[in-house]
This record gives sequence, structure tokens and C-alpha cells, in this order.
Amino acid sequence: MSYQMACDIGGTFTDLYVVQKNGDGDSFKSPTTPDQLLNGLFNTFEKAAASYGMSSEELLKNTNRLVHGTTIATNAIVEDKTSKTALICTDGFRETLLLREGGKNNPYDWSVDYPDPYVPRSLTFGVDERVNSEGNVVDSLDENDVIDAIGEIKSQDVEAVAVSLLWGHVNPIHERRIAELFEEHAPGIHCSLSHEINPIIREYRRTSTTAINASVYNLLNDYLSTLGSRLNEAGFSGEPLLITANGGTIQLDEAVRRPVWLVDAGPTMLPVAGTEIVNAEIDETDVISLDMGGTSLDMNVATEGIIPRTREAEVGDDILGIEKVDVRSIGSGGGSIAWVDEGGLLHIGPESAGADPGPVCYRRGGERPTVTDAALVLGYLDQEYFLGGDMTLDYEGAVAAIEEHVADELDIDPIDAARSIYATTVQDIANGIQGVTIEQGIDPRNYVISGGGGALGTFAVPIARQLQIDQVLLPRDAGVATSIGGLISDISRDFSMSEFTTQSDFDFESVNETLSSLEQKAEDFFDRIDADNDNRDLSFYAEARYPQQVWELQIQLPESRIDRNQLEVLTERFDERHQDVYGFSTSEDIEFLYWRVEATSRPDIAVEDIISGSSSSNEEPTETVAEREAYFDGARVQSPVYRSAELTSSDSISGPAFVDGSNTTIVLPPKSALTITEFGNYLIEV
Repeated sequence: MSYQMACDIGGTFTDLYVVQKNGDGDSFKSPTTPDQLLNGLFNTFEKAAASYGMSSEELLKNTNRLVHGTTIATNAIVEDKTSKTALICTDGFRETLLLREGGKNNPYDWSVDYPDPYVPRSLTFGVDERVNSEGNVVDSLDENDVIDAIGEIKSQDVEAVAVSLLWGHVNPIHERRIAELFEEHAPGIHCSLSHEINPIIREYRRTSTTAINASVYNLLNDYLSTLGSRLNEAGFSGEPLLITANGGTIQLDEAVRRPVWLVDAGPTMLPVAGTEIVNAEIDETDVISLDMGGTSLDMNVATEGIIPRTREAEVGDDILGIEKVDVRSIGSGGGSIAWVDEGGLLHIGPESAGADPGPVCYRRGGERPTVTDAALVLGYLDQEYFLGGDMTLDYEGAVAAIEEHVADELDIDPIDAARSIYATTVQDIANGIQGVTIEQGIDPRNYVISGGGGALGTFAVPIARQLQIDQVLLPRDAGVATSIGGLISDISRDFSMSEFTTQSDFDFESVNETLSSLEQKAEDFFDRIDADNDNRDLSFYAEARYPQQVWELQIQLPESRIDRNQLEVLTERFDERHQDVYGFSTSEDIEFLYWRVEATSRPDIAVEDIISGSSSSNEEPTETVAEREAYFDGARVQSPVYRSAELTSSDSISGPAFVDGSNTTIVLPPKSALTITEFGNYLIEV
């Protein structure tokens, strides 16, 4: 028997999804081990292996595809645990990371200082050199400046250096020479060069990306090396694939080359799973994908099956600078802490109990009530069957914590306090979804909610009702939806360059040379990962704008090279795109700034392979295993309980009811209904 596996290390739980050769899939969860993340991962391997009656070594030995998602880079940045990093820039441009693209959120508020730059000014060194926008060397690099900077950097125990020179992406001769000087005088210090990391025209974004890449390089290099070694020692002989920010996966050695692609990459598999499963099951392409875990809720809105991307993603106060899947996050997870402010208002999050200590009901030392504690008190969770019976929850502890920290503060009883926590969480999530739908001109009523995470099933129906959405489709293994997305995702890399030209004076030669160079980089990438020729796919894009506009719009090129006929098609596409986004188009001369090639190698597994064969059909409906008293609409209601593993495609359940699984619980309030689809997933009519 051979296996394919995808794992995702979250803030609270580490998820694993295993697909057998016959297409049957199984999900597993283990608590995340924050101090040693790989320990939690290998605990999950052992849990999966035990369920198949084998050792983890046997499981890994028989695994031919392993996809891995991790938040280690993001957490390191947020928690300020990155390598001590310096920046070398062109003399006179030391404030690039401080001033950003306008400085601070409210430039007219003089009482608010600028946010701290990603690299402190004391570790930012200007060197005498100048290349102009055409790539001509105006002033040669003063190597003595560089050597002096290296000496100061060594004296301050700097571990990594970002090199981002003015117009360095047009002509990188000076950036390359600086790297050579570091190799001569400080060989132990890693150098990230902006023309290699993010060769784009915007100075701040190129510099920010390069600085972030340098700061996480050593951490990710150590982590990925240890990951590879432990997997090999445990019997895995393949090459693990790493989930990236652009919604694809890359091989381990590619991740080491550009670790910035792993920053904020964890949630990007969410919309891949959501859109693919909804399309395969009910042939719908407008999907709101949600992942509600222990720490936060991630969300993405895909229209007509297109998963949106953005260059505006931020990590902390800084722009990531690369194009990534547009996933927004809010602090509403199962572990989000409920608290009452001095004015007597109830809040949920953003602080989370995380994996350690976790919610009070986990019995791991948590003292402050969380969303999960409230769900338990309301009867929505089975205290004896959490995680399929692997964990027993502390009902009395949850009640006591809610009473002390919320009920007493609001002068209400613990049940009403738990209902308030639950309702506030639903409202916070609905508000967050409205921000990425209604406020963007999108009517959520025309969409289907999908996704997962351990906590989504507990909240999906009231969220949908709040937004007037009719259907929710959750995968059978909803608790590990992101991992499912990892298995069906493509191996992909983006390659981009700046080359400015205009519609009226289009530089066909330079643009086509740029496209040819990007295509060659993409083909080299395919060769490095040994992609099958039949599975190679290249897509070409441009980013353009009207004169005086600040931001660009992305449009797909009709061909890999541009002639006058193709330019006409390209300009028509831009006008149409501008009309769709902004409601108008003009006859103004279009400016083209960026060119990008997306290299994609399709996996040999499709979503139908994962979800097919996972459900059987019985003539008789599946019987309930118990009843649970829970609060709905302000009253105690005895509600039937079903085990997800026993449900078949012939089953239909009317609320109030519960479906308890090994990785999630689905709460069906009154007047809602759930049907098991042909492939064994949950289709809920709200």
C-alpha cells in the first residue's frame, strides 16, 4: 500500500491528511509542540501509523508524496525571533524601510511616530554607488565603503544581510560584487540580494522582501535541514514539498533558496481545497472558504473559480512584497480568549490560548475562558468524544472560568455568558466576511461557504444565516481542510521582472527579452524539480495602469511573446479589467510595469481521487449514537448525535442535531438540514 500525506502545523493543532492508494482518506490531529514543532508533527505520523497497524517508519517508507505547511517563518517575524539582520543600500536611501510608501497610517497625527523599520537604522549602511533606471553605471561601487560596513556588521554580531541598491534589479552588477566581498571578508554571514529575491520596480517593496528573506533564511535553513534529516532517518526517501504563499508547493531545496515564499503561507491551501471540493461536488465556482482553527479564522473569496492574489499582504507592519494568495485573517478561533473591558463590553480575541496552555477545558493550565469553552458549556461539544475520544474535556472548569471572567463582570449567569461569547464570535466572523465581500462589491448571498478547521463546523450555520447564504459544503475531514488543499495543489513558482514601457511607444524587443528570460528561469525550475513534460504549464502576465495611477492591475498575456496584434488584445483586456474593477475605462495611454511567468507542475492526484470512494450507501438511515442537551434559541433542547464515520451517502439529517467526528463537530441548529453527498462530504442547507 502506498500513501500520500499532507501536514499543516497550526498554532494549536498539527493536522495530517493521509490518502491511500485506493483514494480513501483519513485525518489525524495532535497538539502542536511550540518549542519543538517537529515533535508534534512526528507525533501525528505515529498516530496515523498506529491506526494502520504499522510503525511511523513503515508509513513514511511507503509514502510517495509528502506536503508540509508551517507557520515557523510567520511566527518568528511576529514574535521578533528572526536573525539579527543588516541592510546595505545606496548611500542616501537609508530611510527606505522607515518611510515605506507614506510612512504611517495617519501622517497628520504628529503625536504618532513612524513604526519601527524592519531593519533598524543603526544596522542600515549606505554605500557609494549609482546605477540609473536604464541600467547604466553612473558611479562605480566604492568597495572601501562596503568593506567598512562589513567590519561594522561583524562587530555587531549580525547573522544575515539584505542588499538592496537603487535600480539594482535593472543592473545587479554592484549587488553581486557586494556579495563577493562578503564571501571574502565575512563568509559566515548570509546575503540576500534584491535582484534575486524580488526584482521589481518599487524600492520599498523590493527592499522589504529582501530584508524579510534575509531575516528568516538561517531559521528556515536550519528547520528545513532538520526536517529533511528526520524524515530520511524515519524512512521517507522522497523530497518533501513545502506550501508557499502563492498557493502552490515547492521542493525543499527551492524553499531554502527563497524562504520568503514560506512567510504567511500556511492559510493559502484553504481556498484550493474549498473551491476544488465545491466545484467537484455541486458544480459551483463562487466560494467563500473559511478555516477556523484554534488561533484565528482565515478567509478567502473565490469568484468563478479564480482564487485572488494580492501584493498588499503584510506581516506585522511591513509589506511582504511578493504576490500571494489573498487570505485575510481575524482573531476568532476556538482558542480565542473572551474578555470584558472596563466599559463592560464583551470581546473575543485577538489573544489566543494557543496550544499551550490551550482552552480551560483542555486541562493544561489555561485559566481564561475561550470560544471552545463556551461551545462546551452550551452543549455543542461532547466532553467525552473530543478529537474522536482522544481528549476528555473539563466541563466544570469551563463553566467556572466563564463565570469568573465574563459572567460576573456582566452580572449574568454562566449559560447566558457562554451564549454571548458564541454569538459575539459569530458576529465578529460575519463582520470579517462582509469586509471581503460586501465592502468589495461582492454579494455573499450568491456564494457557498466551504473550508474547515477544527472549529468551523460548530459555527458554520449561524455564520451562513447571518450572511443570508443558503448552502455550506464541508469536506468529511473538515478539520484538516488545509491539508487536503496541500495534496491537490500544484508545484509552482512565480518569476517576475520590471520592464517599463507604454502602449503608444511599446518596446517590443525589451519586453520580449524579459519574457524570454523569465520563461528560461521557469524551465530551469521545472528541470530542478524533474517535472514531467506533460505536466508543465506556463502562464504569462503583465501589470499595467493608466498614467498617474498609483496601483497596477494584472492581466494575462494572450501569448508568450508580444507583437502588435497581441498588444492590441492586451490593451483590450486591460480596459475590460479596469472597467470590472473600477467601473470605468478610458482611452489614455496604458503604462506596463511588471511581467510575470507562473510555472506550474500539476500533481498526479486530483480532488476527485481524494474524495471519491470515501462514502458508501446503506438502504436504512444511520442511527443516532446518543442524545445531547444543548442550548438553541435560548432553550435547552435534546438533540440526536451521529458519528461521522458511520454516515453514508443515503443519510439526511434535520436539525437540531450533532455530527461528531475525529477532527471536528458539526452543529445543526433547528430548521437546518445536512445531506451526505455522493462522495461522503457534508452539504448543509441553511
